[in-house]
Amino acid sequence: MKKLAFCALLAAQPAFADQPVTLNFAAEIGGQPFACDATYAGMGATGAEVRAVDFRLYVSGVEMIAADGSRAPVTLDESDWQHAGVALLDFEDGTAACANGTAPVNTALSGTVAEGEYTGVAFNVGVPFAMNHGDPTVAPSPLNLTSMFWNWRGGYKFVRIDMVPTDRSADGPKGWFLHLGSTMCASEGKTDAPAKPCKTPNLMEVTFDQFDPATQTLVIDPAAVVAEADLRVNAPETSPGCMSFPGDADCMKVMAKLGLDYGDVPATEQALVTAR
Repeated sequence: MKKLAFCALLAAQPAFADQPVTLNFAAEIGGQPFACDATYAGMGATGAEVRAVDFRLYVSGVEMIAADGSRAPVTLDESDWQHAGVALLDFEDGTAACANGTAPVNTALSGTVAEGEYTGVAFNVGVPFAMNHGDPTVAPSPLNLTSMFWNWRGGYKFVRIDMVPTDRSADGPKGWFLHLGSTMCASEGKTDAPAKPCKTPNLMEVTFDQFDPATQTLVIDPAAVVAEADLRVNAPETSPGCMSFPGDADCMKVMAKLGLDYGDVPATEQALVTAR
């Protein structure tokens, strides 16, 4: 009888609950709101005026941080923007200079976290290896965008922020593109997925020990990242701008500001995302 009574007492106890969490993001360029029909002055080492023609990035591994430093994983809701813990933030709307994009936009992440009090947030900018090298033509949304995919070997473009100087010369580069993704990936061919993680996975870690999702916004702005890059020129025989690949002079003063080592250049604190 006592055993049955004890079991009944346990059954009556409420289960640990989850609480909803929403993270709001904003896109800016040089401190000004991003828009497909806007121009932005004073960009890069030579103060170029640019149009931004794309502004998208993948986020994964979201965690909330408690006051004691412990972390609790956020389970992202399933939707067209979020699948299996990976989300796409999309600020372009396919209009004006962003004609290569799509009409829908997504500026927030939503999910649940174990009930508790949290003081901060952490996440990765990027797609984890297990999901990074599949076929985007059969992948579920938001991993079904070929415009955010290099090839099976390299995987997805974790960040795609494309800028075009308004005064570029006819024989100059077609733009200055910031594309972050995994590099030095080993496979038999570009259409073959690597069997093991790439030598430089380039998952960008973002951590804010003090962040209140109810009152604050996470602002993404490439201005500080490209502050020492000349957006009007491109290193010979390399992709336009910095696309993360080794040996690109245009990346030498950029990758460290994404919090990533690049060749002999050590990482510094990431400057792409701030909390406001």
